Amino acid sequence: MGAALVATVLALGWNLRTPSPAPGHGAAPAADVTAGMSPGGRSDRAPAPAVVFTVCLQPLGEHDASLLAPIGRGIGHAYGFAVRTLATRPLPAAAWYPARGRYRAPALLDHLLYDVMPAAAGCHAVVGFTAVDVSATRAPHADWGVLGLAYHGGRVAVVSSFRLRGNVDRRRLTERAVKVVIHELGHVVGLPHRSEGPACIMNDAVGAVATIDRAEGPLCAGERAEAERFLGFALPADGGWDWRVILAEEPASGGAAGK
Repeated sequence: MGAALVATVLALGWNLRTPSPAPGHGAAPAADVTAGMSPGGRSDRAPAPAVVFTVCLQPLGEHDASLLAPIGRGIGHAYGFAVRTLATRPLPAAAWYPARGRYRAPALLDHLLYDVMPAAAGCHAVVGFTAVDVSATRAPHADWGVLGLAYHGGRVAVVSSFRLRGNVDRRRLTERAVKVVIHELGHVVGLPHRSEGPACIMNDAVGAVATIDRAEGPLCAGERAEAERFLGFALPADGGWDWRVILAEEPASGGAAGK
C-alpha cells in the first residue's frame, strides 16, 4: 500500500501544516498535524458533531463498479464516515507513464486534489478508484507498482484493484479492495505506516498482497487512537470486520453505504 507523499495541502476545511511522508519510506517523520474541522463519526465516546465527515469515491477510467458499494460500506464500518460515489471521470492523460505502460499515482493524487475536489461540494476527502496499474517512486525504484497512495494528513487517496485480482475468488477480491481503501484513508486521517502487529491495517504492504490478507482490523487500538487525535472526534469501537454487512450478505442496520 502506497507511501504517503509530501504535499502542501491548501486550507480546504483542514487546519494543516505541510504533510510529511509516512515513516518507513526513507523520509522524515510525520509532522505534528492537527485537524480544525468538525466532521462527524459514530461513537458513544463523543457527542455528535454538527457536520458529518463525507468521503467521496471517484471512479477513474476502467474500474470494477461492483466493488464501490462494499467499499462504501467498509468505510462506514471502519470510520463511521458517510460515503457517496461521484460520476466516473477519465484517467488524466498527464498521469500516463509510457515507459512502463501505466499511470503514475502521484499525478492521480494531484488530479483528485486540484481538479476533482474543487467541484465536489460536500466532500471532506476523495478516494480515486481504478482497475488500471498505478505506480510511484519508492527508493531505490524510480517506478514501483503500488496498490494505492495517499497524501498523509491530506484530502485525497487513490486505490487500484489491478494487483488485487490474482487467482482469488470474488469475495477475497472484495475484501482486499475494502482493506486497501481503509488503509489509504488511514493516511488521509493522519496515520503513518505502523508496526503495531501483523494483523493491523496500517502495516506497509510493500506491494505484497499477503500483508492485506493478514489484516484483521479494521483499526488496531493504537491506529484508532492516533486517528481520533488527528480528527478531533471518536471513531466507532472496534468489533472486527462485519463482512456479512460489508458484503451485503445480510441487510445493514445503519451506517454509511456506497452508491
